[in-house]
Amino acid sequence: MKKLSFAELKGRVSWGSVFGGVMTVLAISVLLSILNSSIGLFMFDPLSGHPASGIGTAVGIGSAVILITGMAAGGFVAGKLAGMDGMIHGFLVWATTLIVAVVLGVFLAAGAVKMTANALGAVSSVTGSVLSGTGNAVGSGISALSEKAEEVFGKIDFNATLKEENIPQNIRAALVKSNVKELHPDYLKKQLEEVKDDLSKSVKTIVASPQDTDEAVNDFLERLKQRAENLSQNIDRNDLAKAIANNTNMSKAEADKTVEQYMNLIDNARIEAGKQMDNLEANLQKAVQEWKEIKHKALVAADKVTDAAARSALISFFAILFGAVLCCATGAYGSRKTQERVDI
Repeated sequence: MKKLSFAELKGRVSWGSVFGGVMTVLAISVLLSILNSSIGLFMFDPLSGHPASGIGTAVGIGSAVILITGMAAGGFVAGKLAGMDGMIHGFLVWATTLIVAVVLGVFLAAGAVKMTANALGAVSSVTGSVLSGTGNAVGSGISALSEKAEEVFGKIDFNATLKEENIPQNIRAALVKSNVKELHPDYLKKQLEEVKDDLSKSVKTIVASPQDTDEAVNDFLERLKQRAENLSQNIDRNDLAKAIANNTNMSKAEADKTVEQYMNLIDNARIEAGKQMDNLEANLQKAVQEWKEIKHKALVAADKVTDAAARSALISFFAILFGAVLCCATGAYGSRKTQERVDI
């Protein structure tokens, strides 16, 4: 019996053999992925305290088994069909399968070929999980922070009303006609309403952009401090007396008495407004401390997510690299089997 020499065929690539190897990988991946999913579903127990306990480990081990089995079988089939350069054909099976998995993973992200890409779980699950999982974590993290920000800062309320004081109509009209805005009867009320509007806008900014919370809070506190300083400035009694004298028919004695009464009203209103602003600042500072704790926890959680993603990426790298070595080895083994059994 004369053995057939393959010397003249070396260096040629049998793409049919490579295609057959890739199809073998995909077919085995489909079959074992269904089994892997079934095992995961059987392990899910909604009645237990931890319904998903152990599922991640089981699915991870299952994915590793699918990877090893699929790549080994695909490399062997390609090497066996090619009958030559089995290592190269095994490597091409691995490379082609990896490219197909990446392409299908892109389509999966667009929602196109979900079922097909799921069948490649052993090859692309880790890579897909790293990309989509990290993106989902970032997206859900921002959404969760927005909800927490609204919960923490949205509950802060500010009372912009003051007790109605009995200011005679002629005095009120006289003060309105004056050119000094601080003398207007509604001046304090307007200042408090501006504080409430400013608070509402700041909370909306925080909820929309929780990453800018510190800046938004600091800016609001600066404006609040400035308003409090403006309210604490003393009203010039001469300006008040002049406004009443120029816009009423009161005698000097009546005007002096009215000035004294109005100054008492203003002082009481200022004290009340100052207390409301102080309470607002205290509540805001309390909310800031609570927010810092929430943000710290979120950062710790994000750090864990990124660490897990990094570990997954590293495991993915070595797993896929091992798949390449395995494919090459089984491809070489398959080609040797063909050469041993071909005779003329």
